Amino acid sequence: MPGRPSHLILAVVDDDRDIRRALERLLRSYGHEVMVFESAEAYLAQNCAADCAILDIELPGLSGLELEERMTREGRETPVVFITAHHDLAVRAAARLPRRPFLEKPIDEDGLLDAIARATTRHA
Repeated sequence: MPGRPSHLILAVVDDDRDIRRALERLLRSYGHEVMVFESAEAYLAQNCAADCAILDIELPGLSGLELEERMTREGRETPVVFITAHHDLAVRAAARLPRRPFLEKPIDEDGLLDAIARATTRHA
């Protein structure tokens, strides 16, 4: 298991305000800088330069999967960790994108931190 980075700039994209707040508090408590966005469109509008993006799969408008595809097409090499409240979505998406981390809500703290560490280590 890779070591956990001490300071990262992280983006959380989730339409659920409570999830955004909880993840922001959690990740800040580990010394990370955290930016939160309620939609993929808001994230894209900020042209955010994050070390890792935590994306909800099922967002209104552009989905988390579509956001990641668009980022890749545009040459943004931001590592991504996907989150979802829907087990079936996680299973289908993981089968389609086997090298991406997918976590189910409620998010396990250690699982999230490890997924971020793996994603950012792969892109280092």
